Amino acid sequence: MLNRLQREAIARLWERKLGQDLQKLPQSERHRNLEPDSAEFICALAAGCHARRLAEIGGSSGISTIALAEAARRSGGSLTSVEIEPSRQLEAKNTIASLGLSNWVEFVLGDAADIIPEWHELDFVLLDCEKEDYINFFQMLNLAPGAVVVADNILSHGLFDYVAHVRMRSDVESITLPIGKGLEVTRFRPR
Repeated sequence: MLNRLQREAIARLWERKLGQDLQKLPQSERHRNLEPDSAEFICALAAGCHARRLAEIGGSSGISTIALAEAARRSGGSLTSVEIEPSRQLEAKNTIASLGLSNWVEFVLGDAADIIPEWHELDFVLLDCEKEDYINFFQMLNLAPGAVVVADNILSHGLFDYVAHVRMRSDVESITLPIGKGLEVTRFRPR
């Protein structure tokens, strides 16, 4: 689903993230990106679901933004990308512009807790932010029937409280996939 230029941009961002990890930079100075395999998956999933109203919470420097912007382009939709760190978001904006995907992305700088209440009837959401916020943000989402929520880092961070929380709902189907650092894919049943 992703094209060669998009994959090259993702590879460049991923290599820099790995370099930052090797330097053992403080967490606040590192780019905290979705893994390339996970990006490929969410692009295909969101496009395959024909998601038109997409959101990501925690866009970092843009790997997931590239994937979801491409899915939005394919479905004729739009992506809202929320990031709290200005320099990360600026890099994501520049990368998206260089790939010709700006028309499908709205960048919002700020705390997702303040922004989520403004969203309505979302079709696809990626959670890749502070892990302690996952449950709260999941609860705040206003989702369309049949919506999909993907949460990253489930296996790497042992986010089993989040998994139990989403699976206790009677209106969802949810599965953990061993892609990247572990993705919890939750689908709301159509009404």
